[in-house]
Amino acid sequence: MSSSDTENRLRDWRYGQVQAERLAAALLHIEGFRDVDPQHPLGGPDGLKDVLCKKDDLLWVAAAHFPPTRQSFPEIKTKFIHDLNGVSANGAQAFAFFVNQHLTAGERNDLTAQCSGLTGEIYHLERMCGLLNAPKGCGIRLEYLRIPMTEAEQWAFWSNMNADVIRVLVENEERHDIRLSRLDNKLDLILARTKALDDHLTASTSSLAQGWSPFESLEMPTASLTVSTLCWLHRIVTEGLGYPESVRGRLRAVQVWIGRSGSSLQTADYVPPSPRELVGLTSDFVVWWRQRHVELRGKTKSDVVAGLAVFHHRFLNIHPFLDGNGRVSRVLLDQAARELLNQSVGQEFTSNPAEYFRSLVEADKGNFEPLQHRIMACLE
Repeated sequence: MSSSDTENRLRDWRYGQVQAERLAAALLHIEGFRDVDPQHPLGGPDGLKDVLCKKDDLLWVAAAHFPPTRQSFPEIKTKFIHDLNGVSANGAQAFAFFVNQHLTAGERNDLTAQCSGLTGEIYHLERMCGLLNAPKGCGIRLEYLRIPMTEAEQWAFWSNMNADVIRVLVENEERHDIRLSRLDNKLDLILARTKALDDHLTASTSSLAQGWSPFESLEMPTASLTVSTLCWLHRIVTEGLGYPESVRGRLRAVQVWIGRSGSSLQTADYVPPSPRELVGLTSDFVVWWRQRHVELRGKTKSDVVAGLAVFHHRFLNIHPFLDGNGRVSRVLLDQAARELLNQSVGQEFTSNPAEYFRSLVEADKGNFEPLQHRIMACLE
């Protein structure tokens, strides 16, 4: 598909207001907005705000106007002025307007002038096309417009990613005195921060906290694993790796697949669960592991390793993040081994990628023995 497909599908919008608001929220993420909060995309009064978000120490109101047919500029301007009223109505200081129509430079200036001194951003058709056709926007484009990456875009994506990784490696080498040499040091950082928040945590009456001690969780972090902790861990282990801020510490919002270069959703080796299933599956996973952790204490080494193999494989099968799942899974495996066996999992666990992935494929079939053997052989 060509870039004109992106333009055509945006302009001739057929996906309704719900998807329009969600697309706008996703674009705000990659544009560096934070605390992006869609208000009532599924219906109900939204108080003149489709989305609330923050940027540059300002509270923004964002509105999405995606008519299915072409509109005149006066019609667009009328809608803009109507939605602009949401800024003062919600105590905000800035306004972002998404519209799937062509706007000339003069028309954009006319709309911005309506803001009367407020900060305003116009995300018109051409601007949105540019974002969605860029490497950082291709995942959003796939999810909302059903347009996959071309081979050239895949090369561009990985080229950008490689350049970011090389830059980070060079910077880290120059600043070796402050570099974290092992991922378990990053877990120590989580532990230290958790201790600093101890008074707050122990005051919590959440039902999820029933049945385990907060003091125990400080000594055994995976024993009290939560979805929030997973997201926090993902943010820490992807620090400085050049990942877009819109995906760090967030469950993925797009469907992905795993396979050879050039594979599609239909020809992939493995297709993880859809984004809509992630919250439920990830929540079930952490609850299951907290219970399993208790059951494994005091068990034989082989029993614990069998449990660790399922723990590792089940997380990877869910594939909760857009990228970095392998890093998070290895940190979790190593920490759980330290808690239950007082041993760590050495780096040789993944030093032979071909054998490691073969063990995962066997686990997909229900045969966990190869994965158990790898864990057992790498304990130190």
